[in-house]
Amino acid sequence: MTSPDWHYERRTGSRPVVLLPGWATDARVFAGLPLPGDVIRPRNLLTGDIDSLAEFLIEHKCAPVTLLGWSLGGFAAAHFARRYPSLVEHVLLVGIRRRYPAEQIEEMRRALQRDRARCLTGFSRQCFLPAQREEYRRFRATLEPAYLAEFAEAELLEGLQYLAAVTLEPEALPPGVTIVHGAQDIIAPPLEAKRLAEDAGAALQVLPAAGHAAFLSEGFPWLYLTR
Repeated sequence: MTSPDWHYERRTGSRPVVLLPGWATDARVFAGLPLPGDVIRPRNLLTGDIDSLAEFLIEHKCAPVTLLGWSLGGFAAAHFARRYPSLVEHVLLVGIRRRYPAEQIEEMRRALQRDRARCLTGFSRQCFLPAQREEYRRFRATLEPAYLAEFAEAELLEGLQYLAAVTLEPEALPPGVTIVHGAQDIIAPPLEAKRLAEDAGAALQVLPAAGHAAFLSEGFPWLYLTR
């Protein structure tokens, strides 16, 4: 099933998992992972505006769903679950933080406008390193060339604008949320995720050998998606 914004891939007939990717990626970054159920994904680069997902879930009678939100997608997943609680069964947030500092977003904006390719390749490297070198090599050989060719500066800037405005305070986390974080994440500090989980009373699992793209790391708790 498709819509202008969402694609629904029926795989097992079990509860759907909605995949919400991070900045400068799309749902292809989740390809090949051991997802346990049907998959709903955005058809284009996610910029944080996912209200159309509610209409899609209601129209296709596939709620409640599990949300898997990574980085920027984590903000979107948490806010969607708070706004539409009846449509959501469980939320799994990966590589999140309370907010991105304004100066960090501005630095990324300038780097993007100065040299888009160099900015994106540098950001991708940070998502995987210092850990996950094998995953990074696979990403460089497959998705990175596609993203460099396809992602326009305007939509990347729109994503940065969203990140500059959004926050994720403890009271904004939906009940029963699970946070998974890489211990070697150099984009979203692990200590910030730990404090956010403690303040919200959320479950937290830290993966020792994972960076920002923790969902690609060995030992990622896919069983959470079957809860």
